[in-house]
Amino acid sequence: MSETTSPAGLPAAAAQPGAAGRAAAHLDSTIAGIEHQLAVWAAGTGAALASLSGKVTGTAVDKLIRPVVEDLVQLPGGYAAGAGFIANAGLLGPERSYIAWWQGPDLEPVDALANFSPNSISRYVKAEWFRIPVETGQAHVTGPYVDFLCTDEYVLTFTHPVLTRPEGPVAGIVGIDVTVQRLERGAMPALRRIGGRATLVNAEGRAVVSAAADIDAGDLTAPDEPCQHYSVGRTFRVWSDATGL
Repeated sequence: MSETTSPAGLPAAAAQPGAAGRAAAHLDSTIAGIEHQLAVWAAGTGAALASLSGKVTGTAVDKLIRPVVEDLVQLPGGYAAGAGFIANAGLLGPERSYIAWWQGPDLEPVDALANFSPNSISRYVKAEWFRIPVETGQAHVTGPYVDFLCTDEYVLTFTHPVLTRPEGPVAGIVGIDVTVQRLERGAMPALRRIGGRATLVNAEGRAVVSAAADIDAGDLTAPDEPCQHYSVGRTFRVWSDATGL
């Protein structure tokens, strides 16, 4: 069997033998599952928005988005701490954005007052988790970062552009907030099977979760070569032996 690689040339987790490879494959399945779930949601949201007759309203958006968020945040064993949709300028009006985002099992609305401000678009256009999917038309993961808008915790925000027609402008983004604490509970057993200093890192090499006690979320890290590299999801990696910088 030939070895498979990620787009960056790193060995894919599924190709790695033994307990460490199986543990990395488990992490890959977890992250890829969140990414796939988001892509399916984005496609469904775009189709639903396109089917609305007449002008898209905030009420219509809420009715479309809230049931999905409820399922995500109340899923037993799920990773979503919050989720929602943010409209790009033009969907509800030329200078308007719109946020339909809730967090926690009680579905607390996030920043709903922004929907009553004609300048509300300014709250989001510069945020990485909104700007990059809108500009590139590609899914994106932001973080880990401290989410002062919603959870006040370290989070990863997975976002995906929403299109109402294949070649049309980006109508908005759907996103899922995953707290590092929640991800750590699911990822730590797998990391410890990989190694005592195994670390899940983002594309910039910043730690998300680490088995090493001296590496915290957000720390810049590097692989202590030689070590095993595993591709996880679209952009994450696991280093079997990491060091803090």
